[in-house]
Amino acid sequence: MSIQSAVAPVFRGRLLASIGLCWLLIVGIAAIGAPVLVPFNPLEFDPLIRLTKPSWPHVFGTDHFGRDTLSRAIYGARMAILIGLGSVLIALLSGSLIGMLSAYFVRLGHFLMRIVDVLMAFPALLLALVLMTLLERSVLNTIIVIGIVYATTTARIIFGMTLKLKRDIFVDAAICSGAGHASILFRHILPNLMSPMLVQASFIFAFAQLQAAALDFLGLGLPPEVPSWGNMLSEERIYVTRAPWLLIFPGALIILTVFSMNLVGDALRDNIDPRFKDDIAGI
Repeated sequence: MSIQSAVAPVFRGRLLASIGLCWLLIVGIAAIGAPVLVPFNPLEFDPLIRLTKPSWPHVFGTDHFGRDTLSRAIYGARMAILIGLGSVLIALLSGSLIGMLSAYFVRLGHFLMRIVDVLMAFPALLLALVLMTLLERSVLNTIIVIGIVYATTTARIIFGMTLKLKRDIFVDAAICSGAGHASILFRHILPNLMSPMLVQASFIFAFAQLQAAALDFLGLGLPPEVPSWGNMLSEERIYVTRAPWLLIFPGALIILTVFSMNLVGDALRDNIDPRFKDDIAGI
């Protein structure tokens, strides 16, 4: 089955979701081809052209150090993709494992899910801020913290879905055939969770962009020398009246990326396995 034939049914008749997917592809291409696409060095200072209005050749203008805003925005796409994918990977791996084990082994579940409940009692941003204060500012630590924050919701969702699958006939058949616990979990239950996990991944990616931008804006995310959309907002907020384009462009990129990812997630959710529609209705 080709990628086109697999994707077409999901986005057929959904214009906004298709536009959102196209935007995400553009962001992905910008992230991969950043060294080739940028017109200027995003770290190069030029005080003579500081706070230049959008014009040729600086299409997005320049910041207070004379750095090209477009070049920094393109490299910011690389950070957005890296943080989004890294957070999704950590959240899905840890959250899904905790959720599956908690639903399958009841006594273990009582312990693990209480920890998840305690962590979920904290607002996502507050929990991220607490964890980041314990770590130094870096790309890796930002990914780990955001991944941990959304591993809790993933664990809760997978927990409920695994409980439902655990009672299905194919699990009873696997038990009767002599399959072990690992085989039942990873060969029979896990494959049936892949579709809802894909939907959850799309929303984690979107929320990770907001969390990363918030942490950067508060000075607890990526190091200040790393070009990212959140850092651009944090550095240029004092120029909101003098040079508003410095906030408009990175802010618009964050909004468009999060909105597009949510549209894609909605399209995926509408095409999910009917057994799990109620479970993920609140995502």
